[in-house]
Amino acid sequence: MAEVSIPDFNNLKPSNEGASNASVANKRVLIVEDIGEMRLMLKSLMTSLGYSKIEIEPSGQAALKRILEGRYDIVLSDYNLGGSVDGQQLLEITRKTYSLDHSTIFMMITADTAYEAVVSALEYQPDSYLVKPFPPESFMRRLGRVIKQKQAFHNLNQARLNEDWDQVMEEAKYVMSKHAPYASLCLKSIGEALFAKGEYKQAKTHYMLITQKHKNLAWAYYGIAQCEMEMEQYAGAAKNLQTTINLSRHFLSAYDLLADAYEKLEDLEQAQAVLRSVLEVSPRSPERSKRMGDISAKLNDWSSAEQAYGRVIRVSRDTINETVEMYYDHLQAITNLINSGEEGKTLNDKFKRSLTRLRIIGKASPVSVTNSFRIEVQQYVTRNHMGEAIKTWHNWNRLIADGKASPLSEGQEYSLKKRLGLL
Repeated sequence: MAEVSIPDFNNLKPSNEGASNASVANKRVLIVEDIGEMRLMLKSLMTSLGYSKIEIEPSGQAALKRILEGRYDIVLSDYNLGGSVDGQQLLEITRKTYSLDHSTIFMMITADTAYEAVVSALEYQPDSYLVKPFPPESFMRRLGRVIKQKQAFHNLNQARLNEDWDQVMEEAKYVMSKHAPYASLCLKSIGEALFAKGEYKQAKTHYMLITQKHKNLAWAYYGIAQCEMEMEQYAGAAKNLQTTINLSRHFLSAYDLLADAYEKLEDLEQAQAVLRSVLEVSPRSPERSKRMGDISAKLNDWSSAEQAYGRVIRVSRDTINETVEMYYDHLQAITNLINSGEEGKTLNDKFKRSLTRLRIIGKASPVSVTNSFRIEVQQYVTRNHMGEAIKTWHNWNRLIADGKASPLSEGQEYSLKKRLGLL
């Protein structure tokens, strides 16, 4: 990126569409940017507009923790962040976490001009975005327009926060009558309110009327499918979800719901195929990777399960999402893969790496320690390496005696010793 120069913001005039200093005094702002000069520029811009409660994070992982812990009024995030969490993931989490609070402003800042080509097709769209480098005046104009829109939807958003769905619909109709450019957002809000009320037939009719006039609105087909899922019309839902995905390849929730539909239809192969597709679009989602692993395990497709659980580990390691359970899943998949006849140095190395990491993060938990040894013994027995299995059992038994591993029941210990030929 080109070097960023910090202009004299005192000479800049805020957009008339923006908020007054009094109205921004208590607004919380989060700036997520890995380039120091850009962080300084954005903070200076926001300070010049009267914002004072400004927090800064250089990494997506740290920003994600803040977003999950407390609500922000404005999030300014770079798209390409270093580490395992990028700006689009932050946007997705923000939208999901603040699902009822649509007043939060999320602006994406990116050096990637290709973002312009896909942003309109994204399920979770930022309120606005800027391509680096940009003049401060452009930032202020964009922010001013977004604030104006949020002001128009203020009463609607308050009704949504109060879960007063009838009021949401009334406010949506009012906004639509006053601001024609916001008609699509208002129609979407009405459909969501009908769905939230449990009026699935009415909501489905509402969305279907929209698709008759506007055949390219992915969210309307998704709304129909949501209603059909609630009414147990799973085949119809699957068809509308596929239409949603055809219209918008980046509509991630449509893939998730489509996998749900195929599971309801007891077609796990199709559910697995859908998850494989969404992971090509969004490869850094630990939740979707975990689900891919679980469905693959149900299908006894241990190769796919191992790959999926391995991806969970890669995107979650050293983050707040890292757990001992993800290592149990991975190690069990490897063991089953070996049991199915797969063998080789690469697989053994993967097993050792996951086992080592499991013992590092679970060393303070006697239950985790015991589970790690249980899996290791199982793996050696599966490979018919009985000597190594017995050696591992003796090490495990010493840790049990020292209180560092949880004890087995008499029945469990008897079964294990019998399997190892120690009786």
